[in-house]
Amino acid sequence: MSDFNPVTLFFILSESMGGWLWLLLVAAVLLLGGIVLGFSRLRRAGRPARRPLMAAAIMGTLATIVFTILMPAWTLAGIDAFASGLDVAIAILLALVPGVMIAALVFTMASLRCASRGLRTQTA
Repeated sequence: MSDFNPVTLFFILSESMGGWLWLLLVAAVLLLGGIVLGFSRLRRAGRPARRPLMAAAIMGTLATIVFTILMPAWTLAGIDAFASGLDVAIAILLALVPGVMIAALVFTMASLRCASRGLRTQTA
């Protein structure tokens, strides 16, 4: 266990995910950039981030619930895959990946819209 470091983790992920790793890393960087851009635009417009954060939390939760229910089909398992609490916990953790991505996208879109609405009212 002493040689388990971030480089080893990267190679494990690279071998197990292949090209999907790079696609997910690019998506993560883009979504993180969208969140930073949204917060900076909201701050510049003087608008609170409460509404975009609530929209992102609601949509992310709904997406996580939907992907949890779809998890057996997504992983090519049968409907009997939810046999124990641990199976449900793992399914929820796996469903958090698209749920968080959707939440980040919703926050970015909502914050940019709120910020542009705030700038319009300040200049008018």
